Amino acid sequence: MIDFEIERKTTRGRNISLVVYQNGKVVLKHPARVPKKQLEEFITEKKEWILSKLKDLPKDIPKKLKFADGETTHIFGNPTTIHLGSKKKVTFLEKTIQIPNIGNEDSRIRKGKLALKGLLLEKIKPIIEKTTSDLNTKVTKLSIKTMRSLWGSCNSKNQISLNLSLVHCPDSIIEYIILHEVAHTIEHNHSSKFWKIVESQNPNYKIAEKWLKETGKKYIYYLN
Repeated sequence: MIDFEIERKTTRGRNISLVVYQNGKVVLKHPARVPKKQLEEFITEKKEWILSKLKDLPKDIPKKLKFADGETTHIFGNPTTIHLGSKKKVTFLEKTIQIPNIGNEDSRIRKGKLALKGLLLEKIKPIIEKTTSDLNTKVTKLSIKTMRSLWGSCNSKNQISLNLSLVHCPDSIIEYIILHEVAHTIEHNHSSKFWKIVESQNPNYKIAEKWLKETGKKYIYYLN
């Protein structure tokens, strides 16, 4: 029998829904004022559906990082081992990353994510500067956060959000995602004009799209 826990998330919408992510996380989304009994009945009704989804999940999805000593992950596409050290400074070499040793797991995960965010910011800032210059456009604000299904987004104010999980991806993928979102500051859609902008800077962008669908969907779950 497959066992599972359900994470609950309140939304502004009116509907109740369930999502089963590829790392096995089950999330119940619902309006804030829905009675507990109604939610329990909904879950009971969907239990067989949840179990069937969990049964069909890929077996090679990485478990969520706990930033424990000796744990392995990918940093910029390369297999990397996490080491806990006494120094406050984060040290990243080709195959290892050392983060401060904090006894509390929640604090360690929070510190680990901050360390990865610092590495990613250092990597992407010059890429964004070059891409916006090449396309003669501007990003008004940049934010990095964990996202479960998107690699990036761009709103109507040209504010870009990037998934922290990009830190696990090879440079070519990071460059493509940045190009994709910066192109949205010019065309806020996926029209043929948008794809021509992308192709003008990366004629082989479909290779990156294929990697994201086949491999990237695994990397996205290290931090979720």
